[in-house]
Amino acid sequence: MSHPLFAVTVTVVLGLVSAILLKEAAARPALSWMMMALFFMGVMSVNAFRFLIWGYVHKRHPISLSYPLGSVFFPLILILSHFYYGEPISTNKFIASLIIMLGVGIIGLEEKDESVLA
Repeated sequence: MSHPLFAVTVTVVLGLVSAILLKEAAARPALSWMMMALFFMGVMSVNAFRFLIWGYVHKRHPISLSYPLGSVFFPLILILSHFYYGEPISTNKFIASLIIMLGVGIIGLEEKDESVLA
């Protein structure tokens, strides 16, 4: 795997899964202790796997590239919360998400330019 994009994408998807599990658990206040424990174990398992993948990515790729790529999580969670949970997207949230994506794109272009020069 020469570029961390795939592994970072997996960590972002796992982060979304973790957020959904937490939101679903919070939306059910009358959960039994057993169901609460299952949600908790699910979230912990997803995040443990995510932690291992991040370790792999950070060991093999510059953190200055891989970590900013992970910030794609924030615009994606905004979109997910809008379409799946019906939460509104304000103008400020939309602009902030665009700024995040622009920053990730600029970092990606910088890394591409540097690899061409090397």
